[in-house]
Amino acid sequence: MDSSFEKQSLNDTMITDDALAVIAGIAASEVSGVSGMSSGITGGIAEALGRVNLSKGVKVVTRDSATTIDLYVIVRYGYRIPDLAFEIQEHVKNCIEEQAGIVVENIHIHVQGVDYSETESEQA
Repeated sequence: MDSSFEKQSLNDTMITDDALAVIAGIAASEVSGVSGMSSGITGGIAEALGRVNLSKGVKVVTRDSATTIDLYVIVRYGYRIPDLAFEIQEHVKNCIEEQAGIVVENIHIHVQGVDYSETESEQA
């Protein structure tokens, strides 16, 4: 069975890996220093069709009640990557555990690029 269709039970509530991916994608995007999420070919197709893909750059796999999340991020220039990766992991873990009640075993951060465009403070 495809892992995107695997479900976890929480007091008779079923939460799909796709739903967890949306929560993780939004949470990662909320962290200061994350410029965006890196989409694969499927994310590009969804965006070309005019759909907003909230799980872009997120892969969630649940096996035997163990959830692992891979996040593919683009970071803003000037942020220390190890510190930023830790902050993303903590924020995503907290959001999923609070909102879905799912314990996250691993979160892997894959830095796909650095955004050298103007920073938020330079635009003001």
